[in-house]
Amino acid sequence: MAILTAVDGESIPSGAVERGEELANALGVEHVVLHVMPQSVFEEFRSSTGGSSGRSVTTPASYGGSNQTPQESARGDEYTVEDGERHATGVARDVVRGTLDDPADTVVKGRVGEPVEEILSEAERRGARYLVIGGRKRSPAGKALFGSKTQSILLESELPVVTVMSEE
Repeated sequence: MAILTAVDGESIPSGAVERGEELANALGVEHVVLHVMPQSVFEEFRSSTGGSSGRSVTTPASYGGSNQTPQESARGDEYTVEDGERHATGVARDVVRGTLDDPADTVVKGRVGEPVEEILSEAERRGARYLVIGGRKRSPAGKALFGSKTQSILLESELPVVTVMSEE
């Protein structure tokens, strides 16, 4: 059993990580913090290597959070899924370290793929009791114009979801 907290790497400290830690401690279960690198970002990194012939990768402007650069993550010439998962794990680690006073018992994980699918799959793999996610308050027009990962998770999850809203 575990509490799974999903983070996007944009908010440090993370209210979702704080709530996930509180739940995990209260229930005496493992706390897992997951960051998913979207497939589109992974493909951008991968194409930056020029396939298997490139030597360096530059971080796309749309992706940040981790102190670990793709160059540090990549092993060899090609940016692989394993490199992407290491990079995503670094993002999760940065959020945890920037949020919790004692993150030693928190497990950090990184995945590459479509965020909603990967978050729900990881929750199932871990036997999560609760899923903790962040959300942003938006206007009704903003909700209609933009897809919401938070909304998709709330609609698709079969386990209880704790949503920690921020003003951003």
